[in-house]
Amino acid sequence: MKIMRWELWEPWYNKIAERLKLDKKADEDAAELLDGLLPRPDIKKIEKMILRNDCVVFGAGPSLDENLKMLKNTGYLRKVLISADGATSAVMKYRNPDVIVTDLDGNVEDQLRAWRLGAWIIVHAHGDNIVQVRNFLPMIKERIIGTTQVKPFGKLFNFGGFTDGDRAAFMAHELGSPRIFLAGMDLGPKIGKYSGKKDRERKLIKLEICGELLSWLSDELGANVVDLTKDWKPEKKHQ
Repeated sequence: MKIMRWELWEPWYNKIAERLKLDKKADEDAAELLDGLLPRPDIKKIEKMILRNDCVVFGAGPSLDENLKMLKNTGYLRKVLISADGATSAVMKYRNPDVIVTDLDGNVEDQLRAWRLGAWIIVHAHGDNIVQVRNFLPMIKERIIGTTQVKPFGKLFNFGGFTDGDRAAFMAHELGSPRIFLAGMDLGPKIGKYSGKKDRERKLIKLEICGELLSWLSDELGANVVDLTKDWKPEKKHQ
């Protein structure tokens, strides 16, 4: 398992915090709360699932439904499926995701249902979701990993990444996936129906950040990232 070094991630976090006016102290408080509520993480089990296996990461963009139809018809849904927060609701129409990466602002009931059916949940804590973390964690006692965007400690991990979608791709890379396919990962200007109600201007900035981070992951960190989101026409059924 590769581990994102804090010295690599910290400059990105500082730039993002400045850009979005994040409260770093609130991020740290959220991390403290999550760490205190988590059971001991079994990262080896999720690593075994992802290591040497191709993964499909689903974002909650407007192309998600169409992408899912195409992926079903071409065999990609047999891969390891990682849904980002709200995308879980769409993915479940086809197959239960293997992993859900969430900061709990999507349809939490669907995410709980997917967990009951066997999915792992990667819960992210930040300054704006402290209440959600406090309410959600008592319901989950296994198959859960906690992440933070500040320096990790205790039972927490920081794989890199900021939004649920790019954080899912970073996690797949860190845990050894040789190829990471992106679906439903539109980066603006239209916001998908699975993204929920959000501040549009702030959401578009986050999508820009997502794109910048995915480029860093692919260009500098060596991840094999294949974007299937738009205008993708497979040549043959994928095995």
